[in-house]
Amino acid sequence: MLWGASDVAYPGAMPGAADLHRTVWGEGPRAVLVHGSMSFGELAFSEQRPLAARHRLELLDRRGYGESPDRTAVVDFEEDARDLAALLDEPAHLLGHSYGGIVCLLAAALQPERVRSLAVIEPPAFAVARGTPAVDELIARIDRHYAEGQALSEEAFLDGFLRAWGFEQLAPGRLAPRARRGVRSSMTERWPWEAQVPLDRLAVAGMPVLVARGAWDEAEPSARDLAGAAFAAVCHVLVERLGAEEAVFAGAAHQPQLLGAPFNARLETFWRASEAAGAHDRGDQDESQP
Repeated sequence: MLWGASDVAYPGAMPGAADLHRTVWGEGPRAVLVHGSMSFGELAFSEQRPLAARHRLELLDRRGYGESPDRTAVVDFEEDARDLAALLDEPAHLLGHSYGGIVCLLAAALQPERVRSLAVIEPPAFAVARGTPAVDELIARIDRHYAEGQALSEEAFLDGFLRAWGFEQLAPGRLAPRARRGVRSSMTERWPWEAQVPLDRLAVAGMPVLVARGAWDEAEPSARDLAGAAFAAVCHVLVERLGAEEAVFAGAAHQPQLLGAPFNARLETFWRASEAAGAHDRGDQDESQP
């Protein structure tokens, strides 16, 4: 199961992003964590709290999710990216899961000088890997489910969404209010494969990038061969085009961050290296001043 029931050409940055809800854990270098579809901050990143021992974690609820205000239109990664860019009044590490990964990629392109590092977990930026059989099949299945499922309950829609990914053995359950709101908002999402991620601009920005994915080694073969293969194809392109580091986590499918300790250790290492590199660069700049 990917989600569990819980209650817990772009213009300038969009005004009004300060009304978005952020759960804050810890003190230290700033990191903004952005959830994906059918979710919210504390649900998507419930296992990342130990990272607050050294960092200020801001778990963002995107507009229409968690405790943030309702949207006035459909969920749109460009609007979310402008919201996130508007929050970068001080530099931050960005970590985005799934749809939130697309949001972070776009926001980083808007405000590259404010991004200490960029980490994404299986973003559905399928446009970069069109022509891969698994990508094209997954797009077709998701498209069909959204077209046919708008009258379904939130629980039934989520079930059908996961089946479109190739999952078959699903645990039925009733969603708690915040989780149900997340599904309802996601039912209006703009297709993530419409995102035109400016890979060239990100590549020349010079920010450290980490691309994380699950190995899908314990997933059902039908899901591993479809969704797992599709996300792996996207991640391979991002690693190559952005010169990114790659982290693959055994025992995980689409949500390796929920493994907790192994994911956190890898992310902490990445953040520390990024901070050290940034401090070194600032020292070089200071020495170059007359």
